Amino acid sequence: MDQAIQFNRTNTGSVLYITLLSGFLISCGGGSSNGNPKQDAQSDSLLRAVSSEEEFITRFKAAYTQTNRSDQNVDSQTPESAASGGGIGSAYSSTYTLDSNVDEFDVLKYDGDYLYIAPTIQQTCCFINQASTEFASADLAAPQKNESINGIRILSTNITDATAQEITTIPLEEGEYVQGLYIQDERLISIATSQYYGGYGDVWQQIAPWGQQSISIKVYDTSSIDDIEVTQDIKISGGFVDSRRIDNTLYLISRHTPYWDNIYYYPANNQEVEANKNTLSNIDAETIIPNITINNETSPLFNAEDCLLTRNDTSNEYAYPVITSITAILLDAPNNAQTTCFNEATEGVYMSSNALYISQFRHFNNQEQTRIHKFALGDGRPSYRGSADVDGYLWSRGQVDFRMSEKDDLLRVVTTIYTGDNEDRLDHQLSILQEADDDLRLDQVAVLPNNRRTTEIGKPNESLYGVRFLDDRLYIVSFEQIDPLYVLDLSDPSDPYIAGELEIPGFSDFLHPVNDNLLLGLGQSAQNQGLIKLSLFNVSDINNPTELTSLLLGKEGGWNYSEAQYDRHAFTYLQYDDGSDRLTVPVQSSYQDDENNYISEDKLYLLEVNGKSNAAAASLDVIGNIIASPAPNQYWHGGQHRSVIHEDAVYFLSGDYIWSALWTDIEEQSGPQ
Repeated sequence: MDQAIQFNRTNTGSVLYITLLSGFLISCGGGSSNGNPKQDAQSDSLLRAVSSEEEFITRFKAAYTQTNRSDQNVDSQTPESAASGGGIGSAYSSTYTLDSNVDEFDVLKYDGDYLYIAPTIQQTCCFINQASTEFASADLAAPQKNESINGIRILSTNITDATAQEITTIPLEEGEYVQGLYIQDERLISIATSQYYGGYGDVWQQIAPWGQQSISIKVYDTSSIDDIEVTQDIKISGGFVDSRRIDNTLYLISRHTPYWDNIYYYPANNQEVEANKNTLSNIDAETIIPNITINNETSPLFNAEDCLLTRNDTSNEYAYPVITSITAILLDAPNNAQTTCFNEATEGVYMSSNALYISQFRHFNNQEQTRIHKFALGDGRPSYRGSADVDGYLWSRGQVDFRMSEKDDLLRVVTTIYTGDNEDRLDHQLSILQEADDDLRLDQVAVLPNNRRTTEIGKPNESLYGVRFLDDRLYIVSFEQIDPLYVLDLSDPSDPYIAGELEIPGFSDFLHPVNDNLLLGLGQSAQNQGLIKLSLFNVSDINNPTELTSLLLGKEGGWNYSEAQYDRHAFTYLQYDDGSDRLTVPVQSSYQDDENNYISEDKLYLLEVNGKSNAAAASLDVIGNIIASPAPNQYWHGGQHRSVIHEDAVYFLSGDYIWSALWTDIEEQSGPQ
């Protein structure tokens, strides 16, 4: 199946390319209706339970029988375009996650004995950062699958000499594109789609690209690595948005656009409206609701009567023709999958161990807001707990969930507001929200700046880059010409304030807390343009943060990029109770050599944080680097970059292959493997 999907004017009016970075959620619940409270007419909640199957159908039809629907002319241009990477004292690193209790899917997983590698989708025309759609174009060539790798590779590791050997490959079906993997006990879980997702055009708020798609979840028994079996085969109608795992429950967020011949997704006049009315005159709930198939047994993903709808029934903006679902799947009992859904868009997904927060950017009447819905997690399907609108938008550079954090049932959110003032175009705001006692609503506890604490977050015209919550602190990096690092004190949720500030050249996109007193920042150097900058900050004095040291990575005079700036899974950190912490950072470099030959290099830098028990004396040291060379074949040109640290062994993934070395003998490297 072609990975770039084209629709005629009847469907979309343009050529569209699918993107993973955001989706739009409609929430409905399957099975028991216990998950969604039945709000009464006096409620101020932004979502309410659907009253009947007839209302569900009527609301859905309305989305196709309105001209100038709010999502038709969405201005998607925005003005700016506790971490876990292996437990403390662990022998080997794991996928870097935002919450240590919430697992995230990725292209590389490791269980201490075996590396599990999902095949990379390769882009043939040019490099596009998946996390940034500002420069993405719908005219780009479609990505191509790496034909030399047509399955999930499994490699055994020998940590004594830091080598790896392929044991087997799990074959994939035609048109099956693996988005990522989970491992749990002796199980491997793959999430695949029927279409490729990537940064190939900004279609977050389009409709048709989410139609005629499917998601595949396969659970493999890996207890006998030589005889791997599929124990569960699950397929869900719709397009993939995101996923998380908590213990034995897999959460899947998906979107579904029902397909009918001759439908006008964007009716522009009364003639097209009437044509849609005729097409939809005899539809029923069964033709709208997506299906779930478990081991060849198919059923509706949810019941229409269990769905949530926006409370305002009269405004055109709420007639949204896409169904997006939040599905909780027990890996031991997938037949009991429970789904919640609602009829609004989303660009962000943040999950704590207790709740799921869905965010969407709204631009109506020249006002920018972010709407946030909260769903409680536990046994059964996610339960709607309330909503709020906050001023501004989250982020257009990917990893939106870094701007959200839950602590003590309070949600902390950082947004950016476009002011239209050329002297200061951007205002940045912290909002703290909590559930209301009397309704399904999220109330504002505090906002910063405010009338009493008026100091702005960031200098005039500075964009936000790195944002990181850590317990009762918030670290924020803004940048235009210099790099201010702000430290905010959140210990009193009703009165947050800026406690300290540091100004240095360059900026950090990604922030990692080493401990309570030390902070790492990864970004770009302003003084040595083109080089990657890794800084170590002393934040033991919240009022006076300082930069202890910084390192420049990459090829001077060339073009350098680290995937870890925008994708946390590319950053690996192994923390120890005592001694040195170890971390790895991938860097891609392109440059011309002395003979004007074009050179492209993929390197993994090995680094240590030493002396962390005494923040003032801590250091950041380069051990060396592993280079992905020689190339495994003439078609190889890198891909997603990941790494694993297991005691002294380091494994570097670049474009489906592994290169490796010992931490203590970095010059002796193996690969490709």
